[in-house]
Amino acid sequence: MVFNTLNNSFAFIFYRPGEKGAKEQISYSAKVMPILFPLPLEGGKPPIFKIASLCSRWRKILDRRLKDLNGNGTRGDGGAGYIDTLKSWRRCYAVRGVLLSSQPGAYPGEGESYLFTLERLASEGLDLNAGFRHWNLSPREQEITRLILDDLSNKEIAKHIGISINTIKGYMKLLMRKVGVHNRAGIVSVLLTGKKNGKKKGEDGELSPDLYTEEKMREF
Repeated sequence: MVFNTLNNSFAFIFYRPGEKGAKEQISYSAKVMPILFPLPLEGGKPPIFKIASLCSRWRKILDRRLKDLNGNGTRGDGGAGYIDTLKSWRRCYAVRGVLLSSQPGAYPGEGESYLFTLERLASEGLDLNAGFRHWNLSPREQEITRLILDDLSNKEIAKHIGISINTIKGYMKLLMRKVGVHNRAGIVSVLLTGKKNGKKKGEDGELSPDLYTEEKMREF
């Protein structure tokens, strides 16, 4: 495996799978590390195998999504919008994938490379209305979802809205049950990527796990 760190203001990962004896190649910008690994790393070195594992999963999701979008077994122009989400500490990020080096209409094969960008999410500027309608979310559920995207904890959401923490916890459980997920990050993923329980209908991909989530670091 070959990997490099690039000094860039954007959080992105360049990935070329290892095929037919070629080494797997990974290059990433410096902005990626505090997102994927917000806590101090043992020995100060990033666990590259974890980055490779994420890239491999994103590649499979992107390849499948591109084939679906093109509708005829080939992968179109190489872009498929958001393909996954992850949560780092209290912040939510969406993963956007682009296939860089295939011929137009090519089927998955050797010599391809991928670009994955990690974009921090906030409710401002995001059009979530389609997802809200699809899942039939009430105005209160929509408000809570937007506050989740803005990094607010359950306590902060309760204070912002002016209701009790227990009521917020009840809304969270209802939201998770309604969209078929088990955590706050899953709610965001479903609304952005259309995947339920980490999968789009007919897909085998999994929802990226929370890396260092708020739930793991402290109680609400």
